[in-house]
Parts: sequence; structure tokens; C-alpha cells
Amino acid sequence: MKFTRVFLFLCICTKSLFAQIGGDNTYEFLNLTNSARVLALGNALVNTMDNDVNLAHQLPSLNHRGMNGQLSANFTNYYAGIKFGSLLYGFPHKKLENITLGLQYLNYGTFTRTDEYGNTLGSFKAGEYALSASTAVHFDSVLHVGIALKGVYSNFDSYVSYGLLTDLSASYSLKEGRMMASILMKNFGFQLKSYAGTREPMPFELLIGISTKLEHAPLRWSITWAHLEKWDLSYNDSTEEIDPFTNETITSSYSFRDNLVSHLHLGAEFLFSKNFNIRLGYNFRRRQELALELYKHNVGLSWGFTMRVSKFHFNYSRASLHATGPIHTFSVTSNLSNFKRK
Repeated sequence: MKFTRVFLFLCICTKSLFAQIGGDNTYEFLNLTNSARVLALGNALVNTMDNDVNLAHQLPSLNHRGMNGQLSANFTNYYAGIKFGSLLYGFPHKKLENITLGLQYLNYGTFTRTDEYGNTLGSFKAGEYALSASTAVHFDSVLHVGIALKGVYSNFDSYVSYGLLTDLSASYSLKEGRMMASILMKNFGFQLKSYAGTREPMPFELLIGISTKLEHAPLRWSITWAHLEKWDLSYNDSTEEIDPFTNETITSSYSFRDNLVSHLHLGAEFLFSKNFNIRLGYNFRRRQELALELYKHNVGLSWGFTMRVSKFHFNYSRASLHATGPIHTFSVTSNLSNFKRK
């Protein structure tokens, strides 16, 4: 009952939280999904206590002993030569269930430096990085509370910024672990050093997610309500049409239905065996913002699979972000203790 009251209190308090999203914040790379599993599930919160250390990176409260020694490498070849990914490790600890250490990066590539006349003056690189550590406290068999600390370094040529952020989450298990609900407060923090003397807001987000494993079927479904700190996720497009009579920009706004579904992420895992699973997801907001009017295609849809080969789990996901084509993410996970000599 105590957890239920806290859960409801936090949900109600979101009415007093105001945050800007979608390019108005710094360190937006922290919202990129590095795990092939999570991306295949439409960015839904995956609430389950299995041994995937990527889940602890997404939800700190899911840290547990089964992740000890787990190493995961994730890579995405993004558009325009941009690359991002992460490296995660489940560190055993005597007093804590597990400590997940992580390195997340976004490499923008190399750029040509020119003067105002177009003369080439050389080149420069740009990238952003985050070091993180997360752990959880298990109060009993059903309630887990976790925290993650993240140090961020961002470099755009001569412009450099440092930041310190934190994630807080709580997970509650029901029906003997077959159902789990979580609440996540993500990217709460501040800049230690700004780019040009002006402080910028963090990409704060509040999410609630539920996952359920069906009792008599090999299926786990997940549903997540994202960006609960802001109801209206619509935005003004600078390329929108001009009214020929008033010379004013014709702005579009989300209807109640559009706003409702823009917060939803849906995912399903078909658990055929311990060695092979298929995943499917749908991200409504991604489709609303990135699909073209005349070519919506499969924007918002994602799918993937996991396959175990010997001591390794290989994960793949394909997510349709735009009509120009999908992105592909690859993850490899293994437990280093399996390689110790017996």
C-alpha cells in the first residue's frame, strides 16, 4: 500500500512539472536507445528481472545479482555517418545486488572547418560521452528502488560542456513476478560547465511502464507512457504553409487523441526458447513527427530478434525512423564468468 500511494503521488505531481523537449535541451544524446532489444520494442520500458544488463541501464531498479559479470556491447550506424553505442558491465558487489557500469557515446564524425569565404582551414571532430553507474536496493521480494549517476562530456570543436545527471526508478512486482510496473525519472541534473556561458535545460523525462508475461503463452508485452511531465508534445514546424489572406503561419496542433497516443510506446516479445526470441514494437510519437504526409510507410514500427550462440547472445533490431530508410542496431552480450577455467 505504501508503494501504491507513492506511485500515485508521483503521477499526480507531474501536473506541476514543465519541461521542453525535442531539441530545446542539451545532452539529447542521452535519450538515444543503445540496446537492440529496447529499440526493437519501440523504446518501451522492459520490466522484467532477467539477466540482460541493458535493462539495468534503462531502469536502475532492475539491477540484480543475475547481471553480475554480464558484459554488453551495443552499436548503431545512424544517418549521415553518425555512430552511437554503449559498453556495459555488471560489477559484482558484496553489499549491493549489482552495479552496472556504462560508457555511452555519440560520434558525429569529422567536419571541414572553413572561413566566411569558404576557404578550407582544416577539420574538427564532434562527440558526446557519458560515464554512468547504477545500482538498486531490494526492500523485499516485490519492491526495488534504483539510482544511476551520469557524468557527461560534450565537445563540438572549441565548445566544451560538462554535466552531472541522475536517474531514479522504482519497480513493483505482481503476480509472482509475471507482471511488473515501474516509474522512471530520467536525466535530472545540471551543467557543470556550459558551452558559451549560458546554462541550458536537461532532457528530463518522466515515464511509467508495465510489462506482463502471459501465464499460458510465450508472450511478454510492454506498454509505456513517456513524457508524462508534458501533455502537449506538438510543435510548430517552421516549414508550414502561410495563410495567403492573413500572411500568418498556419500552425497545426495535436487533437486529444493525437496527444494521448503520442505518449505511448508498445512492445511485444515472443519467447520461443532460451536461444531464440522475436520482438516487435511501435512508437506512436516517432510516426507522428517523422512520417511524411505522402510516404508514411512503416515509420514508427520496429522489430528484431535475439539468438544465442554458444556463450554469446546476439541481438538485432530494425527501426523505421524516416522514409529515407531504417536504422540497424546490434548488441552482443555475454557473461565473463562463463570463460573462467574450471
